[in-house]
Amino acid sequence: MQSTRPNCSLLFLTFTSLIFLSYIHTSFSDDPCNPSDKNTLLQIKSHFNNASPFTTWLPNTDCCATWYGVACNSDMHGRVTSLEVDGADDVVGEIPSVIGNLPFLGSLEFYELPHLSGGIPQTITKLTNLRSLTFIGNNLSGPIPNFISQLKELNGIYLAANSFSGPIPSSLGQLTKLQFIDFGSNQLSGPIPASLGRIKTLLQLSLDSNNLTASLPSSLGSLPNLIQLDIYQNKLTGSIPPNFGSFKNPDLQLDLSFNYLTGPLPTNLGRANITAINLSNNRFTGDASIMFGSKKTALTSINLSNNQFKFDFSKTSLPPGLKNLDISHNMIYGSLPKNIGQLPLMRIDVSFNQLCGQIPVGSLKEFSADKFSNNKCLCGLPLPACN
Repeated sequence: MQSTRPNCSLLFLTFTSLIFLSYIHTSFSDDPCNPSDKNTLLQIKSHFNNASPFTTWLPNTDCCATWYGVACNSDMHGRVTSLEVDGADDVVGEIPSVIGNLPFLGSLEFYELPHLSGGIPQTITKLTNLRSLTFIGNNLSGPIPNFISQLKELNGIYLAANSFSGPIPSSLGQLTKLQFIDFGSNQLSGPIPASLGRIKTLLQLSLDSNNLTASLPSSLGSLPNLIQLDIYQNKLTGSIPPNFGSFKNPDLQLDLSFNYLTGPLPTNLGRANITAINLSNNRFTGDASIMFGSKKTALTSINLSNNQFKFDFSKTSLPPGLKNLDISHNMIYGSLPKNIGQLPLMRIDVSFNQLCGQIPVGSLKEFSADKFSNNKCLCGLPLPACN
């Protein structure tokens, strides 16, 4: 009768074989980087002729551990989730189309690469997991493509300091998860799309230093979470929409300076929750006293300079936390508010107005006389004494 007792020799052989196979697997699995992603990265390196940012990208090393600018997710079997290439003069040429072959990429950053040129490749639409797209400080050109709106997971698009031209795509309004848009310092033209007002998640909208024209779309005033709106140094015309007083976030910084905006300020703007406002170098007229008030405890900076505002400054009450005040080059009259010398001012300029009377005692004497010059009859330190 055949014995049913296990064969010890066979068990031992099986056990040792498993140990050996485990050793073999461990020895040849030290590189968790996904092979397909690694191959794509090496193609990018070759495309840029082995430029300096890629010196650590060696084929026999782990791209997830030792390659500069590369990050992976171990829970995704070593798929590359972040790629950053920055600060190099020898990265020359266009963004390679193979960039679209990194399907798990959540963050893509090419910045401060002065010789990175061309446009944004359409293959970027394959990056359906992309949440942050950063191309800042390069030499990219052409239009901002409509196909960016296919990247539905995006919460940040940063394209500042390039040479992009043409209109801002209205299709960006379809990106309902966007929190940050920075298109500053380009050559963009045309109107600001009203569709941007549909992105209720927006925290930052920076369109400064372009050639944008037409008027401010009123839809921007209905963005409930906005904390930064920068549209300075453009060619905008018309007046500020009345609903710009509907901003809800108390930390809002609003900069509309260096445009061709006209008309009186809407009354509602004085009710908005604003930390800093810059309306300088426009063509505004009328009463801007609505921007002041002792109850505006969050307001720290007001710049109304180089306009045509005309109101009695002595009848305003100043925000208690005001650190920056510039009302120069207007037609503002009356005297300086009595409590102005007790404010925590770090910068003040009231020159080139029609102000009169004695400068209140306090910290104002620490500022240079030119900040108070060319008024009707201001006197007292730092100006000459009153008669």
